[in-house]
Amino acid sequence: MSEDQPKPRPPQYRIPRSLYVVVAVVMAVWVAVTFFLRNPYTQATQGDYYERHSFDEGSIWTIVLVVVPLIGFAAFFTWTRRKRG
Repeated sequence: MSEDQPKPRPPQYRIPRSLYVVVAVVMAVWVAVTFFLRNPYTQATQGDYYERHSFDEGSIWTIVLVVVPLIGFAAFFTWTRRKRG
């Protein structure tokens, strides 16, 4: 390499602000679910969580199969709309 040529710089990746927001929301939901909704320590010490709890199996599957994909579709459509301008 000659002294006239500048050193090649490593590539720079730009992370959109919306990705930081999405990650923060996912982490907040994870903490809330772990500590307040399905706390493993509480389940292990009380021993009666699985016999009586506020959610039935139908509501859990509705959340997993309907609500979570809708959140993903909303994020995808928002992202593509912003990308188009």
